[in-house]
Amino acid sequence: MNARDYLASLVGQELETLTGRTNRVLRLAGEDVIVATSRSPRGKPVPIKWVQAALDMLERQGEVVIDVKTVGYRSAFVGAVLASLPGTKTALGPRRVFRTMRSA
Repeated sequence: MNARDYLASLVGQELETLTGRTNRVLRLAGEDVIVATSRSPRGKPVPIKWVQAALDMLERQGEVVIDVKTVGYRSAFVGAVLASLPGTKTALGPRRVFRTMRSA
């Protein structure tokens, strides 16, 4: 899956993080996606390559731990993007997103 294309389809939408906070995808800007949160309502950049790496990991492994060490500084947003994919579920302890079915 192409992260840029998927993120473009999410522009204007709110995504819920695994802990229940809201992130809104504002726009794509160069190599970043601009994401608004309650603390940054005007948006802050998140590298699209971080989202792509997590998508690739989900495809390869079927599961991704959602923490800074695994998916980068904006792990909550990256996890929210993965959790928005059809055929995924989330779990806590540790926070993670996993596929419930193989993508085509």
